[in-house]
Amino acid sequence: MGAKLGHFAKLAVALATAVTVWACASGGGITGTSIVVGPISGLGSIVVNGIDFDTTNAEVTVDGDPATAADLELGMIVVVRGKIHGDGVTGEAERIGSDHLLFGPVEAVNVGDGTFVAMSQLVITDTATVFDGVTLDTLVAGDVVGIFGGVDADGSIRATRVEKQDEFDAFELTGVITSFDATAQTFRFGLLTIDFSAAIIEGAPASGLADGLFVEAETDQAPVDDVLTAISIEVQAPRLGFEPGDKAEVQGFVTSVASATEFVLNATERVRIKDGTTFKNGTRDDIVLNARLEASGDLRADATLAATAVEFL
Repeated sequence: MGAKLGHFAKLAVALATAVTVWACASGGGITGTSIVVGPISGLGSIVVNGIDFDTTNAEVTVDGDPATAADLELGMIVVVRGKIHGDGVTGEAERIGSDHLLFGPVEAVNVGDGTFVAMSQLVITDTATVFDGVTLDTLVAGDVVGIFGGVDADGSIRATRVEKQDEFDAFELTGVITSFDATAQTFRFGLLTIDFSAAIIEGAPASGLADGLFVEAETDQAPVDDVLTAISIEVQAPRLGFEPGDKAEVQGFVTSVASATEFVLNATERVRIKDGTTFKNGTRDDIVLNARLEASGDLRADATLAATAVEFL
């Protein structure tokens, strides 16, 4: 299925990290109407962050296209909105959204390190990464892959699922803007320069594109010499489809620390520590770049997650 623009739960590609992180989750942190973000670790229904969701009546989208629960696969990053039962480990999904982080060509493979480079991005895999249609041992330069995963504090992609693509309709990459140049109309994702001079810009703030925004760049041609000429740039809105008052459980990497009481997970999710926040397996002093943790709490109107609990994984 090819990459598409404009759909429910674009945040799914942002709030992600390695399967080994999420596999530690046992559920039980939140109940009631909630948002749960993570990779699918079990099928039949779907299991996300240790919570078994009944998908019978769920509205499902994959890459912006209407889909069914049968289209959901292990390792796909999903945003689930639904009701979690009082036991904290079962629930009923209302909406499920999933989106690839990257569609593009492989440039180099290092089997020994468990890494490869695609669209000039370092992709890190581990023993829990799900491969479909290919393995790391058989992956070669020139293969086109679709990747589910997330961006860590170093800008590397932590892959939860890697799919070899025989058919696709666009190359795309989601990441954090750096080295923004308004005059040249370029910015960078790691080593990749994005030329947006001819691109349609969607969802940008009134001030326009800038460093630090989390965006998806799409094109109809592969990058050349580490330059991607974009046909569209879409700024990713935090928690598309989420409502203040919902509860949420988010796991991932700390990608920035603003203060002793605020940090960012997976480049987009602002988390605030409040009086009474409980910590497990660590303290607030352990909230540092690339720390792996789970934050549970309430979604606020100012686009923050007020954490009632933080667990280090």
